[in-house]
Amino acid sequence: MSIEVTRPKKEEILKCVARFDDLKAVDGGLPDQKVEGCYRTFRNAIGFKQPEGSETYSPIGDEATPMISHLQPGFGMAYVSAKPGQGVLMHTHDTNETFVVMEGTWKFEWEGADGNDHVILEERDIVSFPPGPHRRFECMAARDGASEGMIMGVIGGNEPGAEFSEESVEIMKAAGTWPDAAE
Repeated sequence: MSIEVTRPKKEEILKCVARFDDLKAVDGGLPDQKVEGCYRTFRNAIGFKQPEGSETYSPIGDEATPMISHLQPGFGMAYVSAKPGQGVLMHTHDTNETFVVMEGTWKFEWEGADGNDHVILEERDIVSFPPGPHRRFECMAARDGASEGMIMGVIGGNEPGAEFSEESVEIMKAAGTWPDAAE
């Protein structure tokens, strides 16, 4: 079987370019982003649409629209920036989630068979979580002279879903950021 070869015009390929400085920085779109310890900014390069369901979220929220949105590549890719001590609450995905540490030092934690465990990663290190386990990340240190660290997240699927752990939902309800917290 042969792969069909195409010869696109330059303007077609330029629609597939996302320059970092042109990516919109978004600090909302997920209910935990207004909880202390979870302040972070997304820059969505190529992505997917918000999944259906009241407790299932796009892994990078509904405010971080992708710069490259016309393709269905089977994955999404976004940058996440955070100050030391900030990250995300425990959550899970229905697809693979891979992180590349771009700047700083980051802790990646998961709920394992023997309780919570973690790994500390430095710049250019990678961790790839399979679907299912609850996981979280936190910036431990920024680069010298910088105030934030940065990771790149790559998440499989065209409409991947993320769900927070029961404990995370309780934290967000107590903070008044969970959607039904007012009920």
